[in-house]
Order: sequence, then structure tokens, then C-alpha cells
Amino acid sequence: MHTSSGTTSKPVASFYSARDLENWSNLTARNLVAIGARKGDIFLNTSSQGVFTGGLGYIQGAQMVGLMVVPLGSASPEKQLEYMRDFGVTVFHAVPSFALRLAETARRLGVAGELKLRLAILGAETWTEAMRSKIEEALGLEAFNNYGFAEACGPGVAVECRVREGLHVWEDHFLLEVVDPKTGEQVGVEEEGELVVTPLTREAMPLLRYRTGDIAKLLDVKSCDCGRTHRKISWIKGRVDDMVKVRGVGLYPSAVERIVASKKECNGHYLIVVRNLDELSLQVEVEDSAVKDSEQLKRLKEQLEKELKKATMLRFNVNLLPPGTLPRSTGKTKRIIDERTWQPHRET
Repeated sequence: MHTSSGTTSKPVASFYSARDLENWSNLTARNLVAIGARKGDIFLNTSSQGVFTGGLGYIQGAQMVGLMVVPLGSASPEKQLEYMRDFGVTVFHAVPSFALRLAETARRLGVAGELKLRLAILGAETWTEAMRSKIEEALGLEAFNNYGFAEACGPGVAVECRVREGLHVWEDHFLLEVVDPKTGEQVGVEEEGELVVTPLTREAMPLLRYRTGDIAKLLDVKSCDCGRTHRKISWIKGRVDDMVKVRGVGLYPSAVERIVASKKECNGHYLIVVRNLDELSLQVEVEDSAVKDSEQLKRLKEQLEKELKKATMLRFNVNLLPPGTLPRSTGKTKRIIDERTWQPHRET
């Protein structure tokens, strides 16, 4: 048995037969090959290698491909970078927010030039292509998105290939649909909805039309330049329960991240706070180089507030903070806090 990360609630247990484990190893191996990992690469997994599905699942896949494995597991960014440098790691697996921590730590320590990294496979939380660019630039590598969840097997449901235009679903193992989250009715290709997954080969924990809570869409793509014919899905926009309603408007953290991460002055760390009376506050960390320039900070604040209003139709009060102000986590990062208190409705 393995479990989900349990970041926001009690972990979900997932069970495997011997054949399930063999299939899962094959799927994570496919993921690694799809992004360009090959025998001779040195692979480090930053995820805890206990019961969490993101741990041993990728170790098993890396072994199947023939990669040299450095099973460090959960450790500080400084320790991860030390192992990466000392053992010449070329590929690693992490959650995106921890990859961002690795990037900022490498920049702070000045060791990015000593690393041999070329590939990163990231997932298990919502992130954006703007965040990918920040991670790639800081660590000098190519980062790829992958998708999975504990109830299906863990990582190994879908992955980006080298073309990086959507994620291929491994259709010989998973039947995937997209439905309206409210009605459960199927939506069309290129229409956003909730992913519904039926594992086709799972023995120990069979599921039928499992509603994942993840928001994405099927892409209208018949073929791919990589040669794979598996259908594709978009990046995950968020979870059904990630969205908060503010003044009647649905807000996903990913909509904010795309704007924040696109600014070179921002280091990628942010926190959305919804207060009483639907007041929106956005706390954003900026790079050291921008902290001492009051005019630059003023322009950045105005620019962020203007672009956020245009993208979300909501007014934000942006607070710019020095690097290291917001809390860091080795697991999934919480991007939104809802502090509103509601009074029960009373009929008169």
C-alpha cells in the first residue's frame, strides 16, 4: 500500500497487487523516457520514499529505465543541491514549489553553475508555464509536467513529451473523460471541466468513473511530433475545491500565478488572502535587486494590480515583500487563505 501526500487532509490509502506494481513501474518509466531521460542519466527523487506515491513509484520507474538512482528523498534544499553537485545528478523529480525553492537556494549559494542538471519532472500540485520558466532559467534545465493521483496509482496517468504541447494520457491503462463539475455531463473537446478517470488494468483497487476534482480539458490534437498517438490533456487549472468565490467571481490561484511568475522582479512565491467583505490581498516576494528601489517597487505594484484586475475582474491590494518572508514547505504549498467568517442565514 501507498498513500497520497495528505497535505490538506488525512492521506488516501492506495493498494496494489504484484501486477499493479509492475504496471505502475512501467508507467513511471514511460514518463521518464517521454521527457528524454535515458540509461546513463543520474536520477534523484526529492520526494519522501515512504508511503507517499511520489516516492518509490519513480524510483521503480527509474530503475526500469536503467538510470543510476540517488534515493535521497525528503531533505532541505541545501542538502538536495549538495547531493546533486557531488553525484552529478542530471534528472530529478519534485513538486513544483520545491523545485522553485531549489532554484532560489542555488541562486543564493551561487552553485547553479556547478550542477549538471538537464531535466526535471514536476507535478502533484497546480503550477503554470510562467513558473516553469522561472525554474528552468534558474537551474539551467528543461522542466516537464506530469499528472497522477493516489487513487489511480500515483504519478503515471499522463505526462508531457519533448514537444511540450499538452500531456499524453496513457490510454492503454486509463479511460479519461471531462465532465461539467455541477451536472456530471460530458463536455466537448477543448472545453474545461472535471477530469473523470477509469483505470483499465488496476486489480487491487478497481475504480469506475472516478471524479478527480481536477479541472482541465481534452485537447483537439490527433497526433504529436514525438510520434505518440495517445490523446492529450491540458495542464491542470486547479481543483474544484481550489476555487473561491469573491464577489460572485470564481478565482483560481493559477490565474494569479501566471501573472506573478511572469515578472522578473518576483521570485515566484506568493500568497492570496481573502478577508471579510471580500477584500483581496496578494502577498508577493520580490528579488533582492528590487527591494531597495522604491520607484521600481511602486511601478511593479501598480502593474500587478492592473493586470490582475484585467485577468480576474477582481481588485487586489498587492503587498511586495522581501525574499524569504512567506513560509516555505517541503510538500505542497498553500497558495490561498480564506479568512472570511459567515453568519448563518436567518429567516424573518
